[in-house]
Amino acid sequence: MIPYKKILIPTDGSNDTRAAITFALGMGKITGAEVTAMCVNDVSNYAISWDASAPDMDSPHYQACENAVRTVADRGTQMGVIIRTLIVTGIPVREIIDASRNYDLIVMGTTGRAGVSLMLLGSVAQKVIRFASCPVLVIRGDQPGGPACHRILIPTDGTSITRTAITHGLEMARAFNAEVTALSVSSSRSIRIPLRRNAGQLTPDAARKAVDSVANMGRRLGIEVKPTVVLGAVANEIIRASANHDLLVMGTSGRTGFEYLRLGSVAEKTVRHARCPVLVVRAPETMPPEI
Repeated sequence: MIPYKKILIPTDGSNDTRAAITFALGMGKITGAEVTAMCVNDVSNYAISWDASAPDMDSPHYQACENAVRTVADRGTQMGVIIRTLIVTGIPVREIIDASRNYDLIVMGTTGRAGVSLMLLGSVAQKVIRFASCPVLVIRGDQPGGPACHRILIPTDGTSITRTAITHGLEMARAFNAEVTALSVSSSRSIRIPLRRNAGQLTPDAARKAVDSVANMGRRLGIEVKPTVVLGAVANEIIRASANHDLLVMGTSGRTGFEYLRLGSVAEKTVRHARCPVLVVRAPETMPPEI
């Protein structure tokens, strides 16, 4: 079964979170997952030092948090999904990362203008993806809500780092009865050519072996997988393929930030420019670094 039993939605009440909220609520309804709407009462908004243990519930910032989580709860009620609301006072990035230890999935919204740098809660989203203890699903505000997971894209380089993401992607496909494309990006040569470290580009034989492995895994689960090998620059080809899919699932080793994504330095560009929601999954043998 799909591994997401507890879903966290960080929200600030802005329009950029709507698609993420819709997706998370839809997933909660389909899977029966417990959904929590969380808003961080940011201490940096206050001119004086703040006691997080005794927040001023009458302050405009706290009231804004209450409105944000109440909006999610009301939408959940309309959809038949019970929502737990959570307001915490502190530094947003630290509070969300700390909370991630208690959840199976974070669903975050981001603006549709400039990608990761303007994600929900400002610059914290990049760190949430980098350091969270659970997978993080990123949805731009200009992307449709869902979950309309009819077509799932899983990039792979055939290593153990992408294996966990493959498992998550296939389980998502089984839950939503979705089609799956396994994608590897190959060079045009039969031998490995000098490339930037961790560029994620494979020889044609290695690329074919990687996607065939995903197809075999899918076959055992009763899921049809289309193995696809393309030539070109890794990030560009993944982004191009994302335009024809409803969800992109990527693997990461979890060591040093966006650079640690197994597909190499292409990861930040992929998350920033993908044409569909992106689910980032860390390999279980790795641990997120301290912030």
